[in-house]
Amino acid sequence: MHPSLRIGRLLAALLVAALGLPFPAYAQKTDVITLVNGDEITGEIKEVSLGKLDYSTDDAGRLSIEWVKVQRVTSVHYFEVEMSSGLKYFGQLKSAAEDGSVVVELGRADTLAINRIVRIVPLNSRFIDRLKAYLDVGFSLAKANKATTVNVNTEVDYRGSKWGAGISASSYFQKQEDADKSTRNNITLTMQRFLPKRWQAVALAKAEQNDELGLLLRGSTGGGVGFVAKQSNRSEFELASGLIVTRERFALTDTTAGASPDTLKNNIEGMLGASWSVFRFDSPKLDFSTSLVTYPSISSLGRVRGEGNIRVKYEVFKDFYIGLNFTDTFDSKPPDEAASRNDFVTSVTVGWSYRR
Repeated sequence: MHPSLRIGRLLAALLVAALGLPFPAYAQKTDVITLVNGDEITGEIKEVSLGKLDYSTDDAGRLSIEWVKVQRVTSVHYFEVEMSSGLKYFGQLKSAAEDGSVVVELGRADTLAINRIVRIVPLNSRFIDRLKAYLDVGFSLAKANKATTVNVNTEVDYRGSKWGAGISASSYFQKQEDADKSTRNNITLTMQRFLPKRWQAVALAKAEQNDELGLLLRGSTGGGVGFVAKQSNRSEFELASGLIVTRERFALTDTTAGASPDTLKNNIEGMLGASWSVFRFDSPKLDFSTSLVTYPSISSLGRVRGEGNIRVKYEVFKDFYIGLNFTDTFDSKPPDEAASRNDFVTSVTVGWSYRR
């Protein structure tokens, strides 16, 4: 579909809402879905994302339904519908002539395969309905050496029709008798502008600290482009590249008289990243995600930094899960030659998620 047609249809839907024309009231549970087993359920479509239909009903409350098990869907509400190809459609959801399809109608009718739809969002959805979040917490206490370890990871993401934003943070603390405490902390802010054909422009700002690597503080800011190479109701694979500027302060181990206890350095670095997520809804209900981001230095040739993550979670009951997290941070040429070149953390966590 030509971009001007998609924009025109979106504007038409927004105009309908603004003028108060027959645009059904928010939160009316009049949507109807038919499952592959023939069951019909009346409710309200909150969202389709990550292969799941978030569905609100009067009798059964909030349901999470595997999207590929939906055979038919109808709604008089207006939605943004995204396909695995990245194309977007806007309109009401009408019954199709064949099972496994849905008609999106606004001025014209488009028949779409349900199993090719990766995202559905109501056009009048509230800000909070476009948020996703999670919180992982790990804790251990050993009597033998009086060691205490605390690990926390959290993320909040917002996704609109054209813009997205997110904040993620992690913190690790370990204290042990007769040993120095060890900490590592980071926080990242991102903003995305969604472009046609699954492309996006990305801006980011990040702050990091890591005792094991001798890193007192690193601030980074930059931007680039991202591309969703593949998306379906089972998995997502994304690539990114860009450029960042960093300012970092490292502690030095050289304690000779007159030597500075730390060093301050500015860098220009490239950014290359990839992430892969897999969703499983049958027993056991598991989510797996992994990512790797590398930063080859432009101002210090031969130096490469990076961070790899693996996260597995198993849902115990709705929105609560146990998980396994692994993170490895590496630096091929830290300013202090005596400093460690990599630091990794493995933790078992309990967690909570919101709309993920």
